[in-house]
Parts: sequence; structure tokens; C-alpha cells
Amino acid sequence: MSKEVPGRSAQELRALLAQASGALKVFPLHGVAVLPGTPTPFHIFEPRYRELTRAALFGDRLLAVANLEQPGTELDPRPSLRAIAGACVIEEDELLDDGRYDLLTRGLARVRLLEELETGRPYREFRVQVLDDVLPAGGAVALRGEVTALEQCVLELASLLPPESGAAQLAEAAAGLAHHPGALADLVAAAVVSEAAARVRVLEELRVERRLELVTQEVASVILMLSRGRSPSA
Repeated sequence: MSKEVPGRSAQELRALLAQASGALKVFPLHGVAVLPGTPTPFHIFEPRYRELTRAALFGDRLLAVANLEQPGTELDPRPSLRAIAGACVIEEDELLDDGRYDLLTRGLARVRLLEELETGRPYREFRVQVLDDVLPAGGAVALRGEVTALEQCVLELASLLPPESGAAQLAEAAAGLAHHPGALADLVAAAVVSEAAARVRVLEELRVERRLELVTQEVASVILMLSRGRSPSA
């Protein structure tokens, strides 16, 4: 097993992603959102994606996870994909005895799929555009109210959940991202938002103000369920 990407900072990985944007390996799935800065595990078993994984591990360790336009088309040779995907780096990998892989990835950025490349390989590659967060005219400072609202929701959630839930650690981590509202929304969404369609909406929302609103609404819904004595759906 190899762990992490030695000697590469977040800035270096972002630069590496920019270099790879001309031909980025794409792993199509349904309802999976790899959000920037957050970890996502994968179990790779299908032969074409084992080959994709091998190529990534012997190369730059980068790939993008793209959502299917239609569920149930995973086995199609070239299913239609949604335009915005989550690019990530493989931080940890384990090759199992039967050739399957267990991976731990970390999101790097949102990317837009621009053009599929004809490579002759069994997996897909795309030319992509690396996307930046869209802040309002006043910048991050203009989102102070939205950031405070989300922080308060996370604190309330932590007060309702047992210590072993990790909610207190989430609240602490969220407080450290107050000046990075896009990253704050992504962190909380990765930890709290469980419904697939909602996670994809967060992934596809480039406007940070709207993303904060979406995540705050989702956390508030979980708080409401807990306050009524119900468990949030997994």
C-alpha cells in the first residue's frame, strides 16, 4: 500500500491537475460527489476501471469522478455524463489478491468535461476545464452572514449528536474555514449531506453564496429530524 502523495502540496497538486486537464481519466458513477478538500473511498472491481486505476497509479495519480446523466447506465460502454465532475488525487491504494483495488481519494477541484478523447483504451479520458469558486462582488467578506448561519447550524448539530459522532470535530474544523466559504460548504456537505442528489447539487454549484445556502438547508433538515426524535437517513 502506498500512502499520500509525497512532496506535493495542495498548490502543487492543483498545478498538476491543470497540466493534466488536456487528458484526464474519468470514472463514471451515479450519485457520487467528490468534493474539493474531502476524502472519498472507492472499491474498484470492474476490469476497465482496474486498468484506469493502474494507469493513474503509475502516472500522476489523478482522475475525475463524473456523474451519470441517467442512473442504471453504469455498464454502458459510453454513458452520458453530467458536465461538472469532481477531480481528485489517489492518496492511498491497496491492490487486493484478485486484482481489485481499494482507494482513498481526496478531492482537488471541480472540473467541467469539455471533450471526450478517442484513445482506444477501455476507460474514458476527457479534456477538462478546472473551475474556480464564484464569489459575490464583495468577495468572501460579503458572505459573512451565510458563513455564520452555517457555522451556527453545525454547532447546533454537534449539541444534538453524541461525542463519538465526530460532529464536535466537524464544528471545530468548520470554524477554521470561516474565511474560505467555498471550502467550508464543501467540508460540511461531505460530512452531513447524505442524499445523493443533494450532494451532486452541491458539487455542481459554483456560486459560493448559493452553495452555502444549499448546505445550510440540508444541515437544518438534519437538525429538525433529530429534534423530532428521528434519525437522519444514511
